[in-house]
Amino acid sequence: MEQIVRAILNSRTVSLDPVEGSFDIYGFKCLGMAEKPVDIENMSDSLVYIWHVKSDILPVSRNEIERWSIDAPGDRHWILSEREISADLFRDFPDNFRAIIWGPEKLSRWIGESVLRGDLIVGSNPINGTLDQNPSIDSIPIKEKTEIVTLKTIFDLEDWLNNEPSGSINSIPVFLVVKLWKLSGVMISPDSTKDSKKWSFIEDPWMNKIFPFTEEQIFLNPPNLHQIQPSKDKWLSNQNLKSNLKPILDYRKKEKSNDGIELVKSTMLEWWRVDLSSLIFDFEYAQIPAWRLKFDDGEEKILHSHNGMTYNL
Repeated sequence: MEQIVRAILNSRTVSLDPVEGSFDIYGFKCLGMAEKPVDIENMSDSLVYIWHVKSDILPVSRNEIERWSIDAPGDRHWILSEREISADLFRDFPDNFRAIIWGPEKLSRWIGESVLRGDLIVGSNPINGTLDQNPSIDSIPIKEKTEIVTLKTIFDLEDWLNNEPSGSINSIPVFLVVKLWKLSGVMISPDSTKDSKKWSFIEDPWMNKIFPFTEEQIFLNPPNLHQIQPSKDKWLSNQNLKSNLKPILDYRKKEKSNDGIELVKSTMLEWWRVDLSSLIFDFEYAQIPAWRLKFDDGEEKILHSHNGMTYNL
């Protein structure tokens, strides 16, 4: 965990300078000094000493804090603790002594956000193994790619947690597997004029939604996180896919016409309808960021980064 914290600090702080001496004080390890760390507020007036507290069964005690405060240099501190630590332990300290305390819950959220921002690259194997190579739509081939398309996060974890009831929630960044569809087909006007078109859509079985895909949605240089797949019955069948796409693909187009001998020009909207029989489908798997939430009572859910909704595993 210390190496992970150091990696994030190196990418997120203005500077991370070593300190003289080890200052390994009863489990409090000084990682260095930072000037104006971007992740904490109201600490811009001096250097901040950054501390890491390793994981243990018991919370940090008052005696440990008192022993740490005796040897700790300076009066500005940021404590990143894997152990439960109460801010009340610092209540009796002098007014000029300031400490920002992050316990295991906030620390885990900070690490998760850093991963999804691309500040930290985490390597791992998928939770559920390799992607399913037997989709429900047998007639549609799988397009093999060495790099899976990843969509950007559009919902903030911190905002969601701020609106939740109090309680400890552990969050782990993951990716949800979706499908990126590439379609081509023919649109037909009321006078039977034909026009060839191409489209790209995301099928998200978690939200039960299909939405257009553009390159601006791509998350560049994504981390390598666990992947979570939906159950096979969540994917749309060929028939359901077409019926869901039809109202999205049909569109109205402005048409100009000449009325009568005076050649008065008029503009009207005419429906162009997709010829479902002309559609050619191809897809590749893609992924959307999410968080795996574990609550105090042991319940686990998935928090989707596009709509802020939670789903059962």
